[in-house]
Amino acid sequence: MSDKYQQEIEEILKSAGEVAPGEVVGEMERPLDDRPKALQQSSRPNNSTAPYSPRSRWPTITPGKILMTGLFVFIVTALLQIWVLIWVGLALLVVGYLLFFVTPRSINVEKRWRGESLEDPPESPWNRLKRWMKS
Repeated sequence: MSDKYQQEIEEILKSAGEVAPGEVVGEMERPLDDRPKALQQSSRPNNSTAPYSPRSRWPTITPGKILMTGLFVFIVTALLQIWVLIWVGLALLVVGYLLFFVTPRSINVEKRWRGESLEDPPESPWNRLKRWMKS
């Protein structure tokens, strides 16, 4: 949300007698969802070195990771002259390179205001099918 709209909302809240979201009243503190990301990360326990991902616990496999793994395998096995693994390293390099052109680059960021999602929930496959059948 742009600063202009946020300032207008804060002014409306002040004139209505409510507390603006940026202000702290007494012992009250803003919810964790409303804090800037830097503060959220510093207040979260650091149990792992991987970045926080609310959707899954497993790290994602990216084309860059596949390329780096292929390069590492290729160099190490070339130095050790293990010919079978040299081909595996080359195959990983090619697969990682091709994935750069195949995988989509869209990054979806959920817009939130005061801990509430601003976007509509995704439509179920059944509802999409019903809508498709009607049109």
